This record gives sequence, structure tokens and C-alpha cells, in this order.
Amino acid sequence: MNPNRLSNLAEPQRNPPSNSEMCPAVDPLDLYELCVQSPDRDVALLRAIHGTDPRTLGEDFSGTAALSREWVRALPRGRAVAVDHDANVLARASDTPRLTTVHGDVLDCTQRADVIFVGNFSIGEWHDRLSLINYLRHARSRIRPGGVFVCDLYGGVDAYQRGTIKEERLGPAGERITYTWEQRHADPTTGRVVNALHFAVKSPRRPRQMYHDAFVYHWRLWSIPELRDAMLEAGFAATQVYHRFAHAVDQDGEVHVQPLGQGEELEPAYFVFIVGRTRRPPRAASRSSG
Repeated sequence: MNPNRLSNLAEPQRNPPSNSEMCPAVDPLDLYELCVQSPDRDVALLRAIHGTDPRTLGEDFSGTAALSREWVRALPRGRAVAVDHDANVLARASDTPRLTTVHGDVLDCTQRADVIFVGNFSIGEWHDRLSLINYLRHARSRIRPGGVFVCDLYGGVDAYQRGTIKEERLGPAGERITYTWEQRHADPTTGRVVNALHFAVKSPRRPRQMYHDAFVYHWRLWSIPELRDAMLEAGFAATQVYHRFAHAVDQDGEVHVQPLGQGEELEPAYFVFIVGRTRRPPRAASRSSG
């Protein structure tokens, strides 16, 4: 894993705090949204990747639907459909105007969208190729003409290396938050990994709060060509790869993105977007961040 980039990890399997004396006021989901997600950036990137004027977002494996909430906040005429199997985390978005929450299996959702996004590495929830292609076909059937499917992925020379990475954040009330990414199991012969996220919160007014195994993930770590091949087999017209963090913003606030060219090198440890298009791609893509 790249020690400089911990944003956008998969939505969690929640576990309770390990210290029974902790103040219950700190919700691990709040810590997750603060430390891991950047929905404002991702809304601008997804619109730029789409390339025209997408109105409806489908957020599969949405968790708290942070991206969907930001989508409808940023786009006055935007709509979003957030799908997750956990009703408790979806409850955070239940009263958001123009946002529909769907509690259930992503394979049962039929609502249409211009962009379907599977973020936070949740594409790894599909552990075999048959299930992956079945899901991609279903997602393709929901996307309107000209729309896109986007998922994120990490990889590189150390993708199967076990270990931990720590980063620091400041909370809204000045709390010092340490969050730790742990890759505790990784098997390159099967592509299976087990990862966990831990938090420590230090506040002048409360005892130190520890959240060990706050979020645990059991993934299949797909490769770039595996995902691209699966998208084409599922019926997408074309696929592209974008750097997860490489984009430009011009003086008018317009976000510009460019797909990787054939043979273009990636960093030794990389984060990318894999994009499936329902039509052949435009030459360039840009979209205002507002």
C-alpha cells in the first residue's frame, strides 16, 4: 500500500470500540468520513470522467452515502440512489432531498443512473469472476446511454505486502485522531486480502478512545486488466484507466482529467479509477467542480 494515500477505503463492517470506558459520543462512522472520504473531490472527478452533464448518481455499496449526499448538495438538479445492505448506515442519508436510499442487495436495484460508482475498493466484495461479471452486467443495464461505471482500485509492487500505515487528522473540535490502515493477510496466489482500519482519538476533555478493528474488509484484489476484461465481457463499449489523484483545476474551477495512454507507466504503488463506458469515449473530459 502507498503510505502517502489512505483515502477511499471500503465501506465497513463495523465493530464496537475495544475499551468499554470510552465515551460513546464518537461514532466510528464519523471518524471514517472525516479520515477516509473526500466526497467533494470525488463528485467533481466523476462528473469530469463522465464528460458531459450527468444528473443522477448511483452509489452501490454506499455505506453512509457520503458521496450521494455531496452529489445532491453540489448539483441543484442532481439526484442520487444509494444502495447498501446495512440499514443503520443508510439512515444517515434518509432525510436528504433528492436522494433515494435502497436497503438491500445491489443486484436487486433497478433504478437508472448516469454514473454508477463503486468506491472505497468495494468492487473487491465480488470474490470470483463469474459473480463480478454478473454484477457488472446488472450495473450496465442501469446506466443511461452515454453513462459510465466507475470503481476504484489499489495495486502495485507492494499490494500484497502485510503491514500498517498511520496518518494523523484533526477533528472538528480539535481532537487528535490517528487512523491506522492494516493489511493483515494477503495471498497473491488467490488475490484475497484482509484489511482493517483502527482509530485512536485523543481529546483534552475525554479519555483516549481506541477503536481497534473498527472496520474490517475481506476482499478480492482484482488487477487492472482483470477488471477491464470483465467490463468488456459485461457489455461495456470501452474501458479506461484514470489516476485516482491526478487531475487539474483551471482558473474557472473546471476539473480536467485524462485517461492513461497505452503503455503509460503507473507508480510502484498506485490508486486508479477503472471506467466502463456505454459509448466510445470522448477525446477529453472536464467538468466544473461546482
